[in-house]
Amino acid sequence: MFFRGFKTARPIFLGIIGWFLLPVVIFSQERKAEKGYLDNSFWGALVYASNGKIDKPINAKLNSRLKKAFPAFQNFELLGQHTQENVFKEYVNWVVPSNEINLGFESKGLAEGGGVKLLLKLWRKKKVILKSDLIIYPDKPVLISGPKWKEGRLIFVLEIKEKK
Repeated sequence: MFFRGFKTARPIFLGIIGWFLLPVVIFSQERKAEKGYLDNSFWGALVYASNGKIDKPINAKLNSRLKKAFPAFQNFELLGQHTQENVFKEYVNWVVPSNEINLGFESKGLAEGGGVKLLLKLWRKKKVILKSDLIIYPDKPVLISGPKWKEGRLIFVLEIKEKK
């Protein structure tokens, strides 16, 4: 008799179980996405933009992006680059650190669409001169115009590279 009544109540019972399991499934998917972003590598570069002669040209793909973003400059020279693994597990990270100028960033967690929220700090010598929030997405580099330098300008390039 119990089983006969269970047949009519079965859809209701399954619906209730589904409502309890749905948050568990959603939460586990969010944790997988969060863990995935923690494992991405971060590439940062300091580029010198000018109209004069350069010593170290950059790759064609980045050169094309820089020319579109900074049309006033003809040449782009890679001054330094830095790749870090598991960068978002640490507190403060640096893009090509130097004694003169530094761009530091802190991860502020995952953003919608697979991006990562960052707090950027531009340092001149040992003083913060600029703070800004930013969302960066995998394989979509962020180009930041820095200060004038020599006959051109410094440019910071930030990129998250997904592990394939």
